[in-house]
Amino acid sequence: MTDRGVELHVAGQKCRVVTTASEDELQQLADMVEEKIAGVWPEGRPVTTQALLLAAIALAADVRDSKEQSTQIESHARKALGGLLQRVDGAIASSEAIAQEREGRRKRNSNRGIAAHAQPDPPSDEPSDG
Repeated sequence: MTDRGVELHVAGQKCRVVTTASEDELQQLADMVEEKIAGVWPEGRPVTTQALLLAAIALAADVRDSKEQSTQIESHARKALGGLLQRVDGAIASSEAIAQEREGRRKRNSNRGIAAHAQPDPPSDEPSDG
């Protein structure tokens, strides 16, 4: 994108800015400033530097509040995910322990079967060739 001039109307003033942002985006932001001015300055009074400063402070407070809310949401999400990861780790460990126990039982049962078949034959009454 290239820099170009965009004319905005804020607080009854025309202001031309050079920007790479779209005119629509800038107008939306300018409308937000107008809305803040209307919230901090009596209607019908001329908009002064003080009114613009109050609007800027109100917008800064909104940004701060949004950051705090975002931080709280992030912290809550981290705690929730941490809890989920602990539960998943526990389930995996439990599953591995169950699998190891089953494998141990299978080996023990297999060894018992081999041991039962490997017992010596009972002695016979026939003389041996040895």
